[in-house]
Amino acid sequence: MNKSIISLAFAFVLPWSAPASSQPQQRQQQQQQQQQQQQQQQQQQQQQPLPQGDGWRLIRSVQLGNSGNYIHMVLIDVSRDADKAVYGAALSKLCRSQPDFCRVRFWNEARYVPDSISFTDAQFKALRAEYVFNRAGGVQELRYACTAVPDKNQCFSH
Repeated sequence: MNKSIISLAFAFVLPWSAPASSQPQQRQQQQQQQQQQQQQQQQQQQQQPLPQGDGWRLIRSVQLGNSGNYIHMVLIDVSRDADKAVYGAALSKLCRSQPDFCRVRFWNEARYVPDSISFTDAQFKALRAEYVFNRAGGVQELRYACTAVPDKNQCFSH
Protein backbone atom coordinates (compact mmCIF):
# COMPACT_ATOMS: atom_id res chain seq x y z
CA MET A 1 0.00 0.00 0.00
CA ASN A 2 2.83 2.36 0.86
CA LYS A 3 4.34 1.71 -2.53
CA SER A 4 1.04 2.60 -4.15
CA ILE A 5 0.81 5.88 -2.26
CA ILE A 6 4.40 6.79 -3.08
CA SER A 7 3.85 5.89 -6.73
CA LEU A 8 0.68 7.94 -6.77
CA ALA A 9 2.48 10.91 -5.19
CA PHE A 10 5.21 10.72 -7.82
CA ALA A 11 2.58 10.57 -10.52
CA PHE A 12 1.22 13.95 -9.35
CA VAL A 13 4.52 15.65 -8.54
CA LEU A 14 6.47 14.78 -11.67
CA PRO A 15 4.06 16.33 -14.21
CA TRP A 16 3.99 19.58 -12.21
CA SER A 17 7.73 19.81 -11.81
CA ALA A 18 8.46 19.15 -15.47
CA PRO A 19 6.65 22.26 -16.77
CA ALA A 20 8.17 24.34 -14.00
CA SER A 21 11.66 23.27 -14.98
CA SER A 22 10.96 23.79 -18.68
CA GLN A 23 9.75 27.40 -18.22
CA PRO A 24 13.25 28.85 -17.71
CA GLN A 25 14.41 26.91 -20.75
CA GLN A 26 11.53 28.31 -22.79
CA ARG A 27 12.37 31.84 -21.64
CA GLN A 28 16.00 31.36 -22.59
CA GLN A 29 15.00 30.06 -26.00
CA GLN A 30 12.66 33.02 -26.53
CA GLN A 31 15.38 35.46 -25.49
CA GLN A 32 17.86 33.81 -27.82
CA GLN A 33 15.37 33.97 -30.68
CA GLN A 34 14.72 37.66 -30.00
CA GLN A 35 18.44 38.39 -29.92
CA GLN A 36 18.94 36.53 -33.19
CA GLN A 37 16.10 38.48 -34.80
CA GLN A 38 17.56 41.78 -33.60
CA GLN A 39 20.99 40.84 -34.93
CA GLN A 40 19.48 39.88 -38.29
CA GLN A 41 17.62 43.19 -38.48
CA GLN A 42 20.80 45.12 -37.67
CA GLN A 43 22.74 43.21 -40.31
CA GLN A 44 20.04 43.90 -42.89
CA GLN A 45 20.08 47.59 -42.04
CA GLN A 46 23.87 47.69 -42.34
CA GLN A 47 23.74 45.93 -45.70
CA GLN A 48 21.22 48.38 -47.13
CA PRO A 49 22.94 51.29 -48.84
CA LEU A 50 22.50 54.67 -47.20
CA PRO A 51 20.44 57.21 -49.14
CA GLN A 52 22.34 59.39 -51.56
CA GLY A 53 21.74 61.62 -54.52
CA ASP A 54 23.40 63.91 -57.01
CA GLY A 55 25.96 65.86 -54.98
CA TRP A 56 25.18 64.42 -51.54
CA ARG A 57 25.13 61.24 -49.45
CA LEU A 58 23.96 60.32 -45.98
CA ILE A 59 26.85 59.42 -43.70
CA ARG A 60 24.87 58.47 -40.58
CA SER A 61 21.69 59.12 -38.63
CA VAL A 62 21.96 59.62 -34.88
CA GLN A 63 18.94 59.12 -32.64
CA LEU A 64 17.96 61.89 -30.21
CA GLY A 65 17.80 59.93 -26.96
CA ASN A 66 14.95 57.42 -27.13
CA SER A 67 12.62 59.78 -28.98
CA GLY A 68 12.61 57.91 -32.28
CA ASN A 69 13.74 61.15 -33.94
CA TYR A 70 17.08 61.37 -35.73
CA ILE A 71 19.63 63.93 -36.82
CA HIS A 72 20.83 63.01 -40.29
CA MET A 73 24.49 63.79 -41.06
CA VAL A 74 25.02 64.46 -44.76
CA LEU A 75 28.15 64.97 -46.84
CA ILE A 76 27.85 67.48 -49.70
CA ASP A 77 30.27 67.48 -52.64
CA VAL A 78 32.70 70.37 -52.20
CA SER A 79 32.07 71.53 -55.77
CA ARG A 80 28.29 71.73 -55.09
CA ASP A 81 28.64 73.49 -51.74
CA ALA A 82 26.65 76.60 -52.75
CA ASP A 83 24.06 74.76 -54.85
CA LYS A 84 20.77 75.05 -52.94
CA ALA A 85 19.21 72.40 -55.18
CA VAL A 86 21.56 69.77 -53.72
CA TYR A 87 20.45 70.60 -50.19
CA GLY A 88 16.80 70.58 -51.27
CA ALA A 89 17.15 67.19 -52.94
CA ALA A 90 18.70 65.69 -49.81
CA LEU A 91 15.96 67.16 -47.61
CA SER A 92 13.26 65.90 -49.93
CA LYS A 93 14.60 62.35 -49.81
CA LEU A 94 15.48 62.22 -46.10
CA CYS A 95 12.46 64.05 -44.68
CA ARG A 96 9.58 62.85 -46.84
CA SER A 97 8.78 59.92 -44.53
CA GLN A 98 9.03 62.04 -41.37
CA PRO A 99 5.84 64.13 -41.10
CA ASP A 100 6.47 65.56 -37.62
CA PHE A 101 10.23 65.98 -37.17
CA CYS A 102 13.30 66.14 -39.37
CA ARG A 103 16.75 67.52 -38.70
CA VAL A 104 19.60 67.39 -41.18
CA ARG A 105 23.13 68.74 -40.89
CA PHE A 106 25.45 69.15 -43.87
CA TRP A 107 29.25 69.10 -44.18
CA ASN A 108 31.52 69.15 -47.23
CA GLU A 109 34.43 67.26 -45.66
CA ALA A 110 33.93 63.73 -44.34
CA ARG A 111 36.51 64.15 -41.58
CA TYR A 112 34.30 66.75 -39.88
CA VAL A 113 31.06 64.75 -39.84
CA PRO A 114 30.52 63.92 -36.15
CA ASP A 115 29.69 60.49 -34.74
CA SER A 116 27.26 61.90 -32.18
CA ILE A 117 24.69 64.67 -31.80
CA SER A 118 27.16 67.10 -30.28
CA PHE A 119 30.22 68.28 -32.15
CA THR A 120 33.52 70.05 -31.63
CA ASP A 121 34.28 73.68 -32.51
CA ALA A 122 36.12 72.51 -35.64
CA GLN A 123 33.12 70.41 -36.70
CA PHE A 124 30.80 73.37 -36.11
CA LYS A 125 33.03 75.66 -38.17
CA ALA A 126 32.94 73.11 -40.99
CA LEU A 127 29.12 72.83 -40.85
CA ARG A 128 27.72 74.04 -44.19
CA ALA A 129 23.98 74.03 -43.48
CA GLU A 130 21.36 72.83 -41.04
CA TYR A 131 17.68 72.09 -41.54
CA VAL A 132 15.21 71.79 -38.67
CA PHE A 133 11.55 70.85 -38.96
CA ASN A 134 9.45 70.33 -35.84
CA ARG A 135 5.71 70.37 -36.41
CA ALA A 136 4.88 70.47 -32.67
CA GLY A 137 7.14 73.49 -32.16
CA GLY A 138 6.06 75.21 -35.37
CA VAL A 139 9.65 75.34 -36.62
CA GLN A 140 10.84 74.87 -40.19
CA GLU A 141 14.15 76.47 -41.05
CA LEU A 142 17.06 75.90 -43.40
CA ARG A 143 20.12 77.97 -42.69
CA TYR A 144 23.43 77.92 -44.51
CA ALA A 145 26.92 78.88 -43.45
CA CYS A 146 27.47 82.47 -44.59
CA THR A 147 30.55 81.26 -46.49
CA ALA A 148 28.30 78.94 -48.55
CA VAL A 149 25.30 81.24 -49.06
CA PRO A 150 26.09 84.85 -48.10
CA ASP A 151 22.44 85.94 -47.75
CA LYS A 152 22.20 87.34 -44.20
CA ASN A 153 18.56 86.22 -43.93
CA GLN A 154 19.46 82.59 -44.63
CA CYS A 155 22.89 82.14 -43.09
CA PHE A 156 24.69 81.65 -39.82
CA SER A 157 28.25 82.63 -39.07
CA HIS A 158 30.71 80.64 -37.08
